[in-house]
Amino acid sequence: MSKILKAGLIGCGSVALRGVLPHLSQPDAQEKVRLVAVADVVPERAQQSAEKFGVPAWFNSLEAMLAGADLDMVLITTPIPLHFANAMTAIAAGKHVYVQKSMTVTLAEADALLAARDQAGIKLVAAPGFDLFPITLQMRELVQSGMLGKVAAGHTYAIGFGHEFEGIRNGEGVLSTINPMWYYRKGAGPLPDVTIYSLQLATSVLGPVRRVTAFANKLMPERTWRDEKISIEVPDNNMVLMEFESGALVTAIGADCSGSQKFAWGAMELFGTHGTLTVTDVDGGTGYPLAFEVRGGGGWGTFGQSVGHRTFAEPLTAQPYLTGKHLELEEAHLYCDIMELADAILEDRAPRAGGEQARHIVELIEKAHLAAETGQAQTLTTRF
Repeated sequence: MSKILKAGLIGCGSVALRGVLPHLSQPDAQEKVRLVAVADVVPERAQQSAEKFGVPAWFNSLEAMLAGADLDMVLITTPIPLHFANAMTAIAAGKHVYVQKSMTVTLAEADALLAARDQAGIKLVAAPGFDLFPITLQMRELVQSGMLGKVAAGHTYAIGFGHEFEGIRNGEGVLSTINPMWYYRKGAGPLPDVTIYSLQLATSVLGPVRRVTAFANKLMPERTWRDEKISIEVPDNNMVLMEFESGALVTAIGADCSGSQKFAWGAMELFGTHGTLTVTDVDGGTGYPLAFEVRGGGGWGTFGQSVGHRTFAEPLTAQPYLTGKHLELEEAHLYCDIMELADAILEDRAPRAGGEQARHIVELIEKAHLAAETGQAQTLTTRF
């Protein structure tokens, strides 16, 4: 019988309640990963989460959980500004780590985290792992083949949603008591929490970004959660322009506003010298692109003559972890990331989404904010 990994979760907020805990409660997940402890700074939330999902132990801090539970891996689903400290604490205890997006707030933190990972010899997976879904790989291979010619420009789309939903519902439509204030504080906001999906997909397909510039403002400097006023500390309206090493110029929107009724959330469109690529279908529960179409194409590479119009599609079940009940549960991409970490541990191999691309995107977001503040384009130093 293969080893069953023991996991502890820190952060019993919205994403854990809607995603991680329901998925890891399924019998097939427990054949590889057994959630043995949860922790949250709100003790009642930790206790209620443990009782609801049959987790044996609960704690009011990560340190207490590490001291009181025998763990192989730590799952970090706390607010973004806490990711770095939580991950460093888990690594110092010799635990493998899954960390929600974005991995850290600053590039300095990301550098320190990956250095600690390497020194400790642990495995780390950072969300979101778009390379775990085959359509992402198909798009990258197609672009690299030269089918579109040279990609000149493009745009992505993944606007925010303000996080008022955390004060409205949980996964069962019941009024939540989780205060969303963290989302509006320094280190969080639409770019690292939502637009990161666009940045992850674009860099997965096109590779590293060389330079970035941006504009940003606050259209809604104050929001309301229940009867409490929340002052916004970060821009809620961002427009980012990325210059990739390939020369492609691609935009990304980071804004808390209404979304398009025609262009799918999480979609992307690329314009090449000999053809275009358009993501036409995105799974709303994972952000995975399910289908894309190519028009024109074939002027470069091995494809020769124009291919005209071709459509590429994969069902959600093309991701091997997504079967049965997992197809019905929210936030299934979190489950895929966690199971990728589990398999990397069990197979003693390097995990996909191991942190280098996440570090690049942390720098991209940090430099985008700096570009918006200074009015000057910023050069990135990291690659993956």
